[in-house]
Amino acid sequence: MRIFGITVPNEKRLEFGLTCFYGIGVSTAQKILNQVSIERSKKSKDLTPEEENKIRAIIEGMKIEGN
Repeated sequence: MRIFGITVPNEKRLEFGLTCFYGIGVSTAQKILNQVSIERSKKSKDLTPEEENKIRAIIEGMKIEGN
């Protein structure tokens, strides 16, 4: 999964994989996953396109990565 040109690691759990974005820590990643009702233990390679789009929409709405 790529967001803002950054690849979220496929083999990491999403709650840790989303921390690759500057400005998102573990607690923020957990809040994002709770908002879209996705298990924290799920890996990015196991996401459906619909789930990816939900996560992407939330992250793109946040002020991160120098936006």
